[in-house]
Amino acid sequence: MSIDSGTGPDLAIHPDRRGFTPDPAVGLARLTPAGTVAGALVERARRQPDAVAYYLPDEPGADQRITVAGMLDRAHAAGAALAAAGLRRGGRVCLCLDTSAPLLAGLFGAQLLGAVPSVLEPPLSAGRKQLWLDRVRHIVAVAQPEVLVCDEELREATVEALADLDVAVISPPFGDGTVTDPVLAAGPEEPAFIQFTSGTTSAAKGIVLSHRAVLAAASAIGLGGPFYADDVMASWLPLHHDMGMVGATMTPFLLSLPSVLIRPLAFGTRPDRWLRLIHEYRATISPAPNFAYRLVAAVARKVDLTGVDLSCWRAAFNGAEVVDAGTLRDFLAVTAPLGFRPEHLRPCYGMAELGLAATFSPVGTPPRSEPVSRTAMAEQGRALAPESADDTHHYVSSGIPVPGTKVRVADGNHVDLPDRHVGRVLVASESMMTGYLNGPADPLLELRDGWLDTGDLGFLLDGELYVTGRSKDLIILAGRNYQPQTFERAAETVDGVRAGGAVAVGVPDPRSGTERMVLVVESRAHRDPARAAETARAIERAVADLTGVRPGKVVVVAPRTLPKTSSGKLQRPQVAAMVAAGPLP
Repeated sequence: MSIDSGTGPDLAIHPDRRGFTPDPAVGLARLTPAGTVAGALVERARRQPDAVAYYLPDEPGADQRITVAGMLDRAHAAGAALAAAGLRRGGRVCLCLDTSAPLLAGLFGAQLLGAVPSVLEPPLSAGRKQLWLDRVRHIVAVAQPEVLVCDEELREATVEALADLDVAVISPPFGDGTVTDPVLAAGPEEPAFIQFTSGTTSAAKGIVLSHRAVLAAASAIGLGGPFYADDVMASWLPLHHDMGMVGATMTPFLLSLPSVLIRPLAFGTRPDRWLRLIHEYRATISPAPNFAYRLVAAVARKVDLTGVDLSCWRAAFNGAEVVDAGTLRDFLAVTAPLGFRPEHLRPCYGMAELGLAATFSPVGTPPRSEPVSRTAMAEQGRALAPESADDTHHYVSSGIPVPGTKVRVADGNHVDLPDRHVGRVLVASESMMTGYLNGPADPLLELRDGWLDTGDLGFLLDGELYVTGRSKDLIILAGRNYQPQTFERAAETVDGVRAGGAVAVGVPDPRSGTERMVLVVESRAHRDPARAAETARAIERAVADLTGVRPGKVVVVAPRTLPKTSSGKLQRPQVAAMVAAGPLP
C-alpha cells in the first residue's frame, strides 16, 4: 500500500484540488456574519459567488460541482416550488431525499422562505418501503408539515399513506422559480431545523434547533477543530443524522468551506470509497462513527489501495457511538502506510440536542487510551488500574469540551462525581436545542438548570471525558454492570462475523433471578445448522477468553437481520425485545 501520484482514473486528483497542500498559516475559517442560514447563503453569494459550495461526485453533469451562486439559484427554484405547494414562513417541510442536489436545494429553499425543514431518510431498499412509510406517517403526524418532498417513484405510495393527513406531497425537479420575498433575518430563537432521531417508529423524536443553536454549533466546531480557511470536508454521512447535517453539510457552508458529499450507500457497499474520496479531493476533514472506522480497517486489508494518499487528512473525527481502542489501533495500522498520522485521529462526543459537538480530543496528540480494571468497572463503577492483563480494558478519551460547552459526570441526583467514577454525562451548551417537538420525548432528557442528562455513562480524568456506553444498554450479570461493546468486539474476532454484525444484550432469566447475556450474530453460516452451531461455539470461546464472561446463549442469524438506526447504529433495545419475544429468524 505505497503512496504514489496515482495516475489511474480511480486515483486521479480532482482538477480543483491539484497541487493542494494544507497550510495553517491561512488562518482560521470565519463564521458567517449573517444570523440565519438563508442570510449566510445570500451573503456568501455576494462575497464569493464562484466559490464551490458542494461537490456531489455521484450526481449527473452540472450537479457534481455547485457554486455558492448556483446554490442560491437552486434554492430559489426549490423555495418557489415549496411555496406553490403551500409552505409558508414558520411552516414545516419534510425532505425525504437521499444526498443529492435536490435535497440541498430543498434545505436552502425552505430557509429562504423562513420555513423549518427536516430531513427524513428514504427507503434503502424496496423491501423496506412499508417500514419507511410507517415511519414517515408517524413523523408527519407528529411534525404536521405543510409539504413533504420525496422522489417521484415514491410519490404515489406516499400520497396514499398520508391520505388522511393534511400535507402536500411533491417531487423534484423543482423548476425555475424565484422566492419573491426571501426571509434573510429572524429572531435567534426562531426554529431553523428539526432533527429527527432514532430509527424506531415509536421513539422518533424531533429536536428543534434555533438559528442561534445552529450558528453556535458551527462556531464551536470551527473553533474546536480547528477548521482553517483552506479546509475541505468529505462525507458519506446521511443528512438525516446530526453528524451529516450539522457537521458535514451546514457547518462547512457557514464557515465558507466546501463539502464533498456522497450517498451513504456508496460507503455501505464499498467502504474503501471513503478513503479514495479523501484522496481525490485532498479532503482535510472527514468524520464518521466508530463502526465506519472498524469496517474500513477490515476491508482495507482485502482491497488494493495502491496510490491512495491520506496525508492531507488532518482531522478524522470519530464519534456518535462509543469509541473503541481496538478499532483505532486497527485503523491506524492500515492507514499509516497511506500517509495518515496518529495525531490526526480525533475521537469526539456529541449529540443532536447540541446541534452536534460536545467534546473533541486535543489537537496534535494521538488518541488517549486509559487501561482500566474490568472487575472494578463491573463491581464498583470505577475506572481503577487493572490488576492483570486479563483484567484490562482500554477506554478511549473523547477529549475536552468545545468552546461554549460544559461537561459534567454526576450521579442519579445530579451530584458531581470525582475523577474515575462512572456516572451520567451531563452537558450544557450555547448550542443547546430549543427543546423537543411537542414537549419532552424522554423524562431523562429534560433540561435541569440548563443541563441536559444525555443518558450516556462515562467518567472524567484530567479534564477529559471517557464515554463508556448508554445507560439503557447496560447488561447486569450477577450484580455486575457490563457494557455490550466489549462482548461484541470479541465476537467479531471470529471468522465469518462481519464488523458491526454482533449485538450483546441482557435478557431477564427467571431461573437465576438476574440477566443472562445473549449474543446475536450475523453470519452466512446461518444457512447450515452444523456450521451455525460451530460458529456459535467459536464465539462462546472467543468471548470467554477475551472478556472472562461466557455468553448465556449465542444466536446466529442471517446478514442484515440486526435492526439498526438510519445512521447505522445498532439498536440493542430492539434486539433485546426480539430475543425476549421468541426465536429469531
